[in-house]
Amino acid sequence: MRHYQCDSPEAAARIVAACLLSDGHVSMDEIEALNRHGIERRLSLHPREFMAVVQTLCEDLTCATYLNWGDACRLDPVVVAQLAADVQDWEIRRDIICLCKEAIHADRHISEGEAGFLRLLGAAWELPEHMDRVRPREVIRLARVLRVK
Repeated sequence: MRHYQCDSPEAAARIVAACLLSDGHVSMDEIEALNRHGIERRLSLHPREFMAVVQTLCEDLTCATYLNWGDACRLDPVVVAQLAADVQDWEIRRDIICLCKEAIHADRHISEGEAGFLRLLGAAWELPEHMDRVRPREVIRLARVLRVK
């Protein structure tokens, strides 16, 4: 897996990309939701850079044994923890969580893979266990409270 600098836009984007892949496919509804919510601006990415990060992640994952292909793509929990460790800044984490939630809710269905990804991400960042049921606006409030860590 390629390495990105800690708290870099690419490291943040890779977590959102992994969230998108957690149900086995990326839908246009998810991409459109992320664009509506300003993913590239919020993560300080250049235009079209997010899709390049998605492609790079797919390449990295298909070249290694980080995936368990069943009904859907499931990232190894160790890999999710490694991706999460690349983002230490609470404001970036807040944006990542909000963007992931917006993408997941875009198709009005939360798959087991998506919920599992959010649980793994929340565990890596030591967020409350009910994180997968929290709405994006509540995540912002939660991140502000947890920023005191």
